[in-house]
Amino acid sequence: RGIDAAAEGKEGDTFPLIIIAGFPQEMQSFLAAQGALRKRFSLTFEFPDYTCKELAKIFIDLCQAKGFYLEDTLSVRVLSDLLEKNTTAEWRAERNGRVCEMLLSGARTEVRRRSREATFEEHEVDPQLIIRSDVENVMKAEFK
Repeated sequence: RGIDAAAEGKEGDTFPLIIIAGFPQEMQSFLAAQGALRKRFSLTFEFPDYTCKELAKIFIDLCQAKGFYLEDTLSVRVLSDLLEKNTTAEWRAERNGRVCEMLLSGARTEVRRRSREATFEEHEVDPQLIIRSDVENVMKAEFK
């Protein structure tokens, strides 16, 4: 409804700031279909997809924010290399920052699995520690 009101507005109308967001191709199609609306948006910003290095940094920050920590071998470089090796640019672009959420969710599942197995083998697993094999297992099983 707000979009319709913005499209019907007359020159000189003062509307509050309106932001519409989406993937570039979908936004171009949307605005092309809304001829009257297109001229109301004089500025557009396009943000590039995250690089593997940026995704690795986001993943580390997300882990820390959720109370997890990574084993020492899981540096930004190692995580970046794993992402580069186990995903395509197209796959990452479709998911963008959600890649990090998916990776953390999968890693948590791997930590729980290791904890259950450790119970039977009578050794302890730190429930907050994400190890390299956790990340590798998630990428192999869930990332394409």
